[in-house]
Formats: sequence, structure tokens, C-alpha cells
Amino acid sequence: MIPQGRPTYELEDVARAAGVSESTWRRSHHQAFSRTVKALPGSARPILYDAAQVDAYLAGEPIPPLPTEPAPTDLLSDKEAGAVAGLAPSTIRADASGGRLNEGVERHGRRWWTRAAVEQHRDRPTEYKGRTTGAKDRKSRLKPDPRAATVAEQLDAQADAVTAATVAEQYEVSERTARRIITKARSLATDQSGTTGA
Repeated sequence: MIPQGRPTYELEDVARAAGVSESTWRRSHHQAFSRTVKALPGSARPILYDAAQVDAYLAGEPIPPLPTEPAPTDLLSDKEAGAVAGLAPSTIRADASGGRLNEGVERHGRRWWTRAAVEQHRDRPTEYKGRTTGAKDRKSRLKPDPRAATVAEQLDAQADAVTAATVAEQYEVSERTARRIITKARSLATDQSGTTGA
């Protein structure tokens, strides 16, 4: 978790701020550093540190404490978001890809979601809930995206007019999400033509 979305450092950032290479930092400085500055809870691949704590350590100043109370702006990994929402991490990722949860933000090469967005997602109507943590079956609990059906009709009527930009504008989503909707729409159209042909 990144408390309140605060600035964060990976180990290479810590070394850079100290003015040494990462290998020199690991060899000569990291052991003493890690006794004083702890990695953010739950961080892995990469391990993250609070930037304010790192800066204070490098300046020889007292280490400021991290916030202890949950905040709406906390950034959660897929695993942490799943724990809050009562869903598997894979469902969190699928819901974000399918537009049922916002795409989150990318930091340090992975996706994070605010606690507020995850809690809102957790409290959505139950018919939209995904697979819960520990579920063994593979059956999807997600309703088909109604946007894909609409876009499939648009593709059938006038394929050249359907672009990521037009779909993004139509549904007020990013072009990345719009491309996913178009892909699902094409898949839906293929499934329907296969069923009709049978």
C-alpha cells in the first residue's frame, strides 16, 4: 500500500538520491538504511519506500512517521484491493480491464487503485460482483458488457465509423478502454455469426 498516494522510491531511486550506484548502495549502505527506514507494507516487486522518510534519512533528520489510519487516497495493489473488496486479485484486474472498475494509476510498473474507488466497487450491486476470494470454479460471475453489444451493432452497420476515439467519446472512457470494448464487440459479432451459421 502507498499511504495517501505519497511519493515513493524504489531502491534504485534511493541510491540515486544518495549519489551512489545501486550496487554500491546495496553493498555499503542498505543494511544500515533498512534498520531505520522500513519498506512500505505489502510492497514487493519492486520494494517501495516512502520518499519523505528516505529524504529525511539521507539528510540525517528524524524519520517522519507514516499515516496509520486508512485514507480514501491510499493506493492499493490488486492483491490489497481484492482484500478490501472481497474479490480475487484477478477479478480486480478483470474488472478494471472491463470498465467495471476504473483503470487505476500506474506507478513503478504496476497498477494501483485508490481505497475510495475499491470501496465503492465493493459496495456495487451484487449482480455485478465477480469471483470471490477462494472460489474454485471458473464460471464467470460478470454480466456481459452492454457497451460491447451496442458497439457490435455499430460495427455491423458502419464498421469504418467505429474507432477507439469515437467509442471513447461515446462512453467517456480512455481510448485504451475503448479498444477493449471494440475487441469484445468484434468477438461478440464472431460468436453470433458462428451461432447463426450453425
